[in-house]
Amino acid sequence: MRFADVVGQDRPLERLRRAAAAERLASAYLLTGPPGIGKRLVADAFAARILCAAPVAGDACQTCAQCTRVAAGTHPDLRTVERDEERRDIRIEQVRELARWLALQPLMAERKVAVIDAAHCLSEPAQNALLKTLEEPPPSAVLVLTATSAGLLLPTVRSRCQAIRMDPLAPEAVVRVLAERGVAPDRAALLAAVAEGSPGRALALSGDDEAGARAAVLKALPDLGTLEAAALSALAQELSRGPVEAALGTAAAWYRDVLETALTGDPPRRTPDAVAAVRAATDRSSPARTLRQLEVVCDTIDALSRNANRVLALETMLLALRALERDDAAGDRGSA
Repeated sequence: MRFADVVGQDRPLERLRRAAAAERLASAYLLTGPPGIGKRLVADAFAARILCAAPVAGDACQTCAQCTRVAAGTHPDLRTVERDEERRDIRIEQVRELARWLALQPLMAERKVAVIDAAHCLSEPAQNALLKTLEEPPPSAVLVLTATSAGLLLPTVRSRCQAIRMDPLAPEAVVRVLAERGVAPDRAALLAAVAEGSPGRALALSGDDEAGARAAVLKALPDLGTLEAAALSALAQELSRGPVEAALGTAAAWYRDVLETALTGDPPRRTPDAVAAVRAATDRSSPARTLRQLEVVCDTIDALSRNANRVLALETMLLALRALERDDAAGDRGSA
């Protein structure tokens, strides 16, 4: 991975280039920004540049012995810490082992580099363990943390890191990433709008299953008030068997578009293939009700992140959304 391989993020990359070129490296960096915008890619490219023995144009050369080892994943002075797949947090034992490794002298390069991916997943004990290393960093060590938000880390941890904010990409940059992965132009343009500047999210939504879940949600939401409980139960069953994240993301995007269209009059940005349906929903809905419906979706996302039963959570969400739809409609009839 090189800086040149990263799409967008010009400001963060330039800042890291200058630091590496001047050899004025901080002991710790914190890359923050929404999920899927390339924080890990930038961290890996920065690590490669730090370890490279013969940089070219401010970037890793990809040909020296250091770069060859980095590319193969066998460099003895580079280590990555990330959350185990079956866990919700990064364990304190992982941080303690990292601290022991960082305290050793480099074996091959001039420095040792550690990347802590999704550092917001560090448990509080793990953050406190990391703090000891941040307070007294080994002279030859550089830590690179990535996180969705600096606020998810302890103040004592983030204050000892050099913060670098990364922003969502422009739609054309997301389209470029998708095109490089073989996504058709029309499909790439739609996904770029849906993903709100996150190539990672766009790629996660690019599969057939994700497209099916999105279509099912966009078909159901405009007519939610007319659906019977049996139809909602069947929909919950269907969505639970597929990519739930895509389904809930689509629901949240729908209500956000309805709310923004009602307040600003602008066309929907996240559901550009449902313009007419969003405007119709805006005409028959109050912003207050739409906001409550969006809260229901967000609460469901939170519940599922805490391992709630998928079918039950989705069915409860759909019933709550329908109840709000019908209550609002009943209020309109009563005032007529």
